Amino acid sequence: MSRLGRAANRAADLLFLPPLDRLWLRRLRGKVLCLLYHRVDRPGREPFLDRFGVPPIPPAELAAELGVLQRRGARFLTYADLRAGRFPTGSEFGVIVSFDDGLRCNYEEGMEVLGNLGIPAVFFQSTAMDAGGELVWEHALYWYGAHPTLAPRLEELARRRLDLPADLEGAALIARLRDATPVVRVRELLAELAERFDTAGELAAAAARLYPSAAHLRRAREAGHELGSHGHHHVPRCNISPEAFELELSHSAACLEHVLGEAPRAFSYPFNSHLPGDGEICGRHYLQVATVDAALVTPATPALALPRFTWPGPHANRLRRRRWLCTGTLAWPGR
Repeated sequence: MSRLGRAANRAADLLFLPPLDRLWLRRLRGKVLCLLYHRVDRPGREPFLDRFGVPPIPPAELAAELGVLQRRGARFLTYADLRAGRFPTGSEFGVIVSFDDGLRCNYEEGMEVLGNLGIPAVFFQSTAMDAGGELVWEHALYWYGAHPTLAPRLEELARRRLDLPADLEGAALIARLRDATPVVRVRELLAELAERFDTAGELAAAAARLYPSAAHLRRAREAGHELGSHGHHHVPRCNISPEAFELELSHSAACLEHVLGEAPRAFSYPFNSHLPGDGEICGRHYLQVATVDAALVTPATPALALPRFTWPGPHANRLRRRRWLCTGTLAWPGR
């Protein structure tokens, strides 16, 4: 961003001084602001996730954000509330707090924050993220990409097997493999690396550290939170076939039903990756689908396309935090 752009952005923060709260809250009345977080954790605890994944929000920062909304009178809801017809009146505004992926820290640090504030949330779980299993393909990719000696081996193998440019390396290579390569090809690379360098034990240890157990999921449900599906293997829809996508939907629902005794009713797209017609496919397995399409939910919003706003990362200042919480975006002037 240019110097002029940065100055304009700082000027926009002034629109979110406390005396202007009434203006912004009026915009939210009768609607639901759905917020998405991915990882409630201390930065630096899992360096390979920090390097290639979504940045973590520290527990104290999450508590501060939700506390601001609570003090403003937010009515905290879940997707189950929307299914039951519970919607904010014209004098209220609703907030749904959601977590995607389903990392263990969300069920520990995140749930502690929620419990202290008395706020319900929705946990969208990728069911292959299981403490008793192995790293899903995405996290294994990050693990190899951050490994001091195996990262060059990953780069060499990817270039050779996929005919990638010689100068594609580091974060750019990881992004290419994650976002624009058929998942089956990436899994083949990872399997070859695991066999060649005997890393299965290290990957399983990382999974045991990062992922929740069935007990974590049950405790969340018992605490009043909603559990939804985020697919099974956390794969981008654009990189798999319609048949593979539907298998992800059905298998994840079956896994959650096995653990919780009831099938999930809500689903969120991994990576917010979806194609025309996917809502119809999802509707065969779920009643609601959450996207990350950055809009408020109204009574007229289709149940199979419920938009959310994703946490933009650490805030430069408190006004920037207020800007995000009032609008769900940092775009000028907060649309």
